[in-house]
Amino acid sequence: MSLKWVFWLFGRERSPRAPIVVAFLVLMNALLLRVADPPALNRLRDLAFDNYQRLQPRQWQGDIPVRIVDIDEASLADYGQWPWPRTILATLVDKLVEKGAAVIAFDVVFAEPDRSSIGQVVKDLPADALTEELKRLAEKLPDNDQVFAQAIKEAPVVMGFGFDAQARSKAPHRFSGVAHNSGEKNARSVPEMIAQFIPQQTGVVKTIDVLERAAKGSGSVTTEVESAIVRQVPMLFRLTGQRDEDLYPALSIETLRVAQGASTYLVRWSGAQGFESFGERTGVGAIRVGSVSVDTDAHGRISLYDTGHLPERFVSARDVLKDIVAADKIDGHIVFVGTSAVGLKDLRNTPLQSSVPGVEIHAQVVEQILTQNFLDRPDYADGAEFLYLAAIGVIFVILLPRLKAGTMFLVAALFIAIGIAVPWLAFVRIHLLFDPIYPPVTLAAIYVTGSALSFMRAERDRREIRGAFNLYLSPDQVEAVVRNPELLALGGEQREITVMFTDVRGFTRISEQFDPEGLTRFMNRLLTPMTEMIQERNGTIDKYMGDAIMAFWNAPVDVPRHAGRACETALAMETRLTELNAEWKAEAESEGRLHIPVNMGIGLNSGVATVGNFGSTQRLQYSCLGDEVNLASRLEGLCKTYVTSIVIGENTRQQTSDFAALEL
Repeated sequence: MSLKWVFWLFGRERSPRAPIVVAFLVLMNALLLRVADPPALNRLRDLAFDNYQRLQPRQWQGDIPVRIVDIDEASLADYGQWPWPRTILATLVDKLVEKGAAVIAFDVVFAEPDRSSIGQVVKDLPADALTEELKRLAEKLPDNDQVFAQAIKEAPVVMGFGFDAQARSKAPHRFSGVAHNSGEKNARSVPEMIAQFIPQQTGVVKTIDVLERAAKGSGSVTTEVESAIVRQVPMLFRLTGQRDEDLYPALSIETLRVAQGASTYLVRWSGAQGFESFGERTGVGAIRVGSVSVDTDAHGRISLYDTGHLPERFVSARDVLKDIVAADKIDGHIVFVGTSAVGLKDLRNTPLQSSVPGVEIHAQVVEQILTQNFLDRPDYADGAEFLYLAAIGVIFVILLPRLKAGTMFLVAALFIAIGIAVPWLAFVRIHLLFDPIYPPVTLAAIYVTGSALSFMRAERDRREIRGAFNLYLSPDQVEAVVRNPELLALGGEQREITVMFTDVRGFTRISEQFDPEGLTRFMNRLLTPMTEMIQERNGTIDKYMGDAIMAFWNAPVDVPRHAGRACETALAMETRLTELNAEWKAEAESEGRLHIPVNMGIGLNSGVATVGNFGSTQRLQYSCLGDEVNLASRLEGLCKTYVTSIVIGENTRQQTSDFAALEL
């Protein structure tokens, strides 16, 4: 950057630009950071959206036909530790079917055969004659898995599988097809879009074949992929080693498919026909299964709109097995079978609370789909937030140097409040998620940095003004100028003032009796009290010219009765000079020197003059110019002609009729 531009940005002769430059740099860096969108910003947004849900959680509706059959502590106490014999689970399925369950989904992965089957127990016994007899008897008895499979086969059951990076099971069976509403432009790029947006898993743990084949559907029990807190639940997955087109559903959406008797998932991609977006490849827009549509984000995830843990959703498995549960809690309901027992470790963290049974998340997702109560961060949200931040940020940068501090504070508070209130209203009214943190924080940073620099610059200017005028003005006048620096505008203004010129008579003869140091002390003793008298009466010292003083009243601040104040000052100076002459005479006599009396001529004149900062861009002086000023200088010279100490002009006399005066 050339020196010319440095002076343009920071030059004192122009309006202050440092706050503008710094505020603009803050804005540009904030916009670049927003475009990069690092994980830290995502975490901030997630925390804000979590707090939204804490302030206004989703309201649970008791008539939603979704229930959880809970393998709780009471069930484990009555039927033994987990895993239960699969004959008990077969009984549980039969009981649920009897009570009219619309579909039964197990939030459990039955990855191994039942070790409590008679045949399996006999295999583990020591080999002897009795064991062989038992094996022959066991072969005639049904295997527990077969009993369970038979119950599953006769019921609308959905089994579960889970993803695990370390697992090496074969791929789960797919019970449904997947179609894509991608539009003509994107038809050939469906595999590419799937690979880009659908989360990929590297390993899977599936239910054993005998149970899987008997089921009507199979879905993933995995509820979280990237975060320890379940915020977005994937509805579709893809598996390493399989074709990208082979998508696997989540347990929740697969349960809805089975409940409706549907056979296909329709994935609607943003930018496709009938689905508007701001781009052709912004990801998944929605998934349709049967008669219901599931609004998702670009990656096919549904945002969990949490109600928190509600005991009303749960029915104890023990009560079902003992046939003591009311039929209306099961009849026509989608039933999830899972566990809330702490020891089984199927607990998750949600935006509202920690240690929630994982099965409850599946149930909540189904509730959201049935009630069409979705949280949506639309694909245009990032762009809208960026444009809002850019537009309001530029307005801030432009207004910072142009508005007073109080007004700018109100403007900043207004836009920051809008940045907070609008996202909240969008969440409350239409369940849209817009960032309520980054734009307001950035605007606050722009305001604070710009205002801080403006304040520091103003303080520096005040210090400079005080330093420059302390020697010329009284303390009250200095503070007035500090509060209103525009009084010192280059070019000045027309004001009526009273001007004073003073001069010591016979100064050359007086100075000859002193060496340089002595002359300096003499002048300081003379000029100091004269200056004090001028400043005490609100006069402004213009300049010292050797032994002479030039001063004026009524600028830069108003001085009532300025002509009278100037006359009072002249008389006080004459009186003080008499006292000084007495002191100097005594000192001269003590030193054996000849005392030369010091006489001073004072000229006063009132009238309109130009007052302001005069000089160059390198050096300025606050002074006054005009004919009335020149006349005051001439009047001071007449003191010698008329052998008097004070001469005032006609204008001054007209304003000081209360003073005694003689016409010359």
